[in-house]
Amino acid sequence: MLRLLVIPTCLVALLAASILLWKSPADPRADFTFILRGDNKCLDPNGMSWMQDIRLAYGLWEGLYTLDPATLKPIPGCADEIGIDATKTIYTFHIRDNARWSNGDPVLAGDFVFAWRRMLETPGDYTYLFHYIRGAQEYESQYAQKVAEAAKTAGDQQPAPIGPMPDFAAVGIETPDRKTIRVTLKEPIPFFPALCAFPSFFPLNERSMWNPALHNTIVDKRTGQVTFDQHFTRPPYLISNGPYYLADWTFKRRLRMIANDYYWDRQHVRSRVIDQIYFDEPMAAYRTYNDGTADWLSDVDPDLAAAILRRGDRPDLHMFSGFGTYYFEFNCLPKLPDGRTNPLYDSRVRRALSMAIDKQSIIDEVGRLHQPLATTYIPPGIFDGYTSPKGLPFDIAAAKKLLAEAGYPGGRGFGRLTILYNTEGMHGDIAKMLHRQWQLNLGIDMDLSGLEIKTFGERLHSQQYDIARASWIGDYDDPTTFTDKYRSDADGNDAKWKNADYDRLCAAAETETDPAKRMNLLSDAEAILLQDAPILPIYVYVNCYMYRANVSGIPLNPKNMVILKSATAGR
Repeated sequence: MLRLLVIPTCLVALLAASILLWKSPADPRADFTFILRGDNKCLDPNGMSWMQDIRLAYGLWEGLYTLDPATLKPIPGCADEIGIDATKTIYTFHIRDNARWSNGDPVLAGDFVFAWRRMLETPGDYTYLFHYIRGAQEYESQYAQKVAEAAKTAGDQQPAPIGPMPDFAAVGIETPDRKTIRVTLKEPIPFFPALCAFPSFFPLNERSMWNPALHNTIVDKRTGQVTFDQHFTRPPYLISNGPYYLADWTFKRRLRMIANDYYWDRQHVRSRVIDQIYFDEPMAAYRTYNDGTADWLSDVDPDLAAAILRRGDRPDLHMFSGFGTYYFEFNCLPKLPDGRTNPLYDSRVRRALSMAIDKQSIIDEVGRLHQPLATTYIPPGIFDGYTSPKGLPFDIAAAKKLLAEAGYPGGRGFGRLTILYNTEGMHGDIAKMLHRQWQLNLGIDMDLSGLEIKTFGERLHSQQYDIARASWIGDYDDPTTFTDKYRSDADGNDAKWKNADYDRLCAAAETETDPAKRMNLLSDAEAILLQDAPILPIYVYVNCYMYRANVSGIPLNPKNMVILKSATAGR
């Protein structure tokens, strides 16, 4: 493992040059610096779904609720008075008088309406979260239908009329005055405050997004649909209402945030200047942290973390259970991408494959961070009042019997499938162990295919795979952040698994007002998923940070989220 601590000479030279750039006299050192592996993907709340983007969003924006920096539970944000009616379906938010954007504009109710309406008219990964609001799903569907009608005749010399666009007034989002927003839900949603604290529900400064300097904003004259120039998410154009504003974003080098002097809670912003610096190479990131350039290494390479853990000589390594599960996903469509009949369409085959895997050996030989072995999809113990159902055991004899019942005794006649994974990290090593165990335990031989992450993601989402590595990390404090992913109509259901009983239980949980009964419904739904086995859980994620004793404001919370306004290196 010593080779992990060696960096090629050329990389050291590049690293030194980069550090000199960061420490330029004209560019003073930040009060707090942390390292991100890779780069940010998207800083438009409409489109963001990656954890590193969501973390920055909490520094740049603030919703009607925000997250408590220590507990990560929802607390009032830029709304200071929040009324909830007796039915728990009507929320009335009064925006703080001193809530302002980073350019000094007041934050208004219309800023939320604009952002939320945009989520419905130009859907993102989390648009489905707005479906809890009365009329929102219907509006989204009707609007999409009109856009599709317009697109069909876009090239015609005299396009056929498409009729009036749907009326947004039918959606349960109202603004009684400039500083008040009223939201009517279809049913009581106990986790609605957590949704209001999530980036998809953040406001946007519409006035700044129409900046004449942003030349690529497109308005469809027939539908009124607006596609905004994404440069609005870059400095100096991004106007935000949170603790910080975006001062600099240099691709794959540095992102700098500076405290927003107009922020209503600026007295609790502990670091005036925060830098996020980027490294693709994990050892370069470690060296930069080690030499004191960075205060927090937010993602420690698993091989490095395992080596440090074995030595036991670094009190600045912090490990804690995560808010998600690492698993493999089975394509559940009747046909494989190449047109062959899909053996994985049979749940007996999926259960056999799941029960033939010794997960502890994967954790011991590849993971090496004492990850909790997973037999469930939802990590046990992370939600109060939720009882995890029983998952499938490791049982080779039972697996062989199921496989034979499905028509493949001893693996004969099964055909060759491919295990797909992205080449970053240790996914390939885990895929190889699955390959070896299925071959030894069931007599099934498979192929392996590794792809870079962007192409891998496209293949996964379009079902161009047989078996693929996957994972899910929760977004908010409720089991539905997991269970909703595998509803039949969910965009994130990359397995294309469908089960009417599962859908029925998830739907029943939406309208159940008794908290205990609601949790039981969701637990019963997860039990169906585990027994029908569209996924093969391997382990619960473990988060690994490195930071020294002088650093505070970094909670060791399974949700792996940091509210940056509370982070400080004590300088």
